[in-house]
Amino acid sequence: MSSSVPVYKLQSFPRHEPNALFYMTRLEKLVQEFKGIDKPHSHTFYLVMWLIQGSGTHTIDFKTYSIAPNQLYFLTPGQVHSWKLSDDAEGFNLFFEANFFRSRFSHRLFQYPFFHSHQHQPLLDVEGSPDLFRDLFRYAWQEYDGRQPNHPEVFLSYLHLILETASRLYTEQRMTTDPNLYGRLRQYEELLEHQFLTVREVSQYAKQMSLTPNYLNAICKKVLGKTASQLLHERQIIEAQRLLTHTAKSVKEIGFQLGFEDPSYFVRFFRKHTRQTPAEFRMMS
Repeated sequence: MSSSVPVYKLQSFPRHEPNALFYMTRLEKLVQEFKGIDKPHSHTFYLVMWLIQGSGTHTIDFKTYSIAPNQLYFLTPGQVHSWKLSDDAEGFNLFFEANFFRSRFSHRLFQYPFFHSHQHQPLLDVEGSPDLFRDLFRYAWQEYDGRQPNHPEVFLSYLHLILETASRLYTEQRMTTDPNLYGRLRQYEELLEHQFLTVREVSQYAKQMSLTPNYLNAICKKVLGKTASQLLHERQIIEAQRLLTHTAKSVKEIGFQLGFEDPSYFVRFFRKHTRQTPAEFRMMS
């Protein structure tokens, strides 16, 4: 039977400052000190992980990525991840609460392409400019570890520099779309993230965005090659997979939590999108 996945708060980690809204540690030290941190878990905060060296795999919401030097990983609160790292792995983990970043940059978090998106990879290879990120993380670590006066303000500046620099590189590597259309897609993804359990019609999302359903659909197809309904269904499937893997709830209970009053319809919906029944998926996970 599946067991609940741990949900970690900043206060869960060694040497966390009381009431601090951010935390930073060496990756190799975290692995050594926090037993089980490599097992599936989620967070209440944002995470940026910088790999200096090492190999292995990193699984995020059922997608597995090969670990290599000079990689950045980005996780949004609620995402489930686990990893298998080689013994020589080194890097940094930087955690922060939404309110810490929003205190100065109120709306920027939802504009970064690597956060709050199940359509874009939470991974950035920086092989072409590793020195820049190595320096940024080193300065951020020195600021965090030094605990000088006003260090939260300075640390936030370094965090902002890291995210903005990563966003530019991510955009250069992956984005070829009209920024206005991409902005609309991100707006739709944000609405999905908050409402997919209760709002089940694309037309209702389009109305909130002051768009017609057909135009919202055209945006999704232009940017991602998928329909607006596909994005909604994929978000529902990810949640179903999380619940099947990391809770002991019955298939009927999970379907009901996702808004399916008819258990048999939930089974058909899940099988249509994964080619497995919920029970088969649970046995394999």
